Amino acid sequence: MYNSLRNVAILFAGSIVLLGMLSFSAYHEVRESLEYAKSVERIHIIQHEAEQLGATLKELENSHKGYVFTKEDQYLNLIFASKEQISKLLASLQRKVKDNESQLFRLESFKRGFRKHIAFLNNSIRAIRTAGKVDNDAVSKSQIQANQMLRDLSSFQNYQKQLLSVRGMQKDQTDNQMSRKMFLFALFTVILLLVSFGLIFSELRKRITFQDELERKIEELKRSNSELEQFAYVASHDMQEPLRKIRAFSDMLLIRQRAVLNEDGKSTLQKIAKSSERLQNLINDLLAFSRLVNKNAQNVETVSLDILLSDVLKDLSMLTIEKNAIIEYDHLPTISGVSFQLHQLLLNLISNALKFSKNGIAPHITIRYRLLLGSKIFNIPEVKPFLTYHEITISDNGIGFEQEYADKIFMIFQRLHAKSQFEGTGIGLAVCKRVVTNHNGYIKAESVSGHGATFTIYLPNNRNEE
Repeated sequence: MYNSLRNVAILFAGSIVLLGMLSFSAYHEVRESLEYAKSVERIHIIQHEAEQLGATLKELENSHKGYVFTKEDQYLNLIFASKEQISKLLASLQRKVKDNESQLFRLESFKRGFRKHIAFLNNSIRAIRTAGKVDNDAVSKSQIQANQMLRDLSSFQNYQKQLLSVRGMQKDQTDNQMSRKMFLFALFTVILLLVSFGLIFSELRKRITFQDELERKIEELKRSNSELEQFAYVASHDMQEPLRKIRAFSDMLLIRQRAVLNEDGKSTLQKIAKSSERLQNLINDLLAFSRLVNKNAQNVETVSLDILLSDVLKDLSMLTIEKNAIIEYDHLPTISGVSFQLHQLLLNLISNALKFSKNGIAPHITIRYRLLLGSKIFNIPEVKPFLTYHEITISDNGIGFEQEYADKIFMIFQRLHAKSQFEGTGIGLAVCKRVVTNHNGYIKAESVSGHGATFTIYLPNNRNEE
């Protein structure tokens, strides 16, 4: 499953990269098109100005001829206007082709020819205005120079046309390459997306199958739990009744036949009664544990731990007096939980503290409480650092245990001492673990053999935050 998800992630990442490359290529293509459009527009503008330059040069020649033939001053105004226009157009073209040395060279040649042409025109005009006659040599040289300028300008225009043609070919080649590249990007992207879809579809089918299997297992667990509940019912009724009769008849036999029974018979009946009592306690503890496993039996309500602690201490008052125990406790909070479960939790922990006491030393039990952040709780990785927890510690001065058994003691039927030393079924601390787990909390045990034990409970401040 992990490998499938990783493959899907890789394929999607590849698709995103290809889409990014496709987008970049499209952006690059748009930029290239814009640059091409600008360059073509610039070439057309230069061509247009070159055509204007040629037309103005011809107008200058025509105005000169008109003045030569008519000697009228209105042609002088036209000549002056044409000269100004040619100068402006020439300067504009030089600015526009400043990065092209060959074109600048052509324009420089045109400019030099234009200076000579103007000199010839001035000589021709001066001869007419001063001597009243036409300087045929100046007119002829002016015409020759004008033709040379037109040839230079034609060369300039031809270069611009070739440049436009080359740009067009480059653009077509670039467009073809870019089209193929974008097609390949799009093709690979579609392939990757299709493969990703196939993997996702396959993964969904696996998960649906897994979900169906999980639901089937859940139904089996429900049936199993139902059977366990039926077993608990049988254990609480059908099994306990014969057990009570065994105990009752063995007690009756011991009382009625005491006079005729020898010591061996009396010892045997006492062992039967003791074993029956131990079996009765085991059944009761198993029933209590089964109630904790059954979620339907959990009625969540607001519970005052102070009141529960008071009830527990009343239940254990005879044992407390018998052992001369000292029990100190803080004010405990009111929380959201299951009352009978929390009662069992406190009852088991305090009764254990009383039970596992040292011979000849009065038990001293302290119950402390504080509210703290999860980030202040160490050695429990599952604790959520941003939640607040109720911390309840129950410490005693009893016999304790080796710390290496701190986890083992919470397992059902696990005992660290022989039955002959301390009575019990080995279920009490398993019940405590189950109660705390049902309340989304944590419990840990710390001890040094011969120096008492400390049990610490952490319950969330608000179960709705979970």
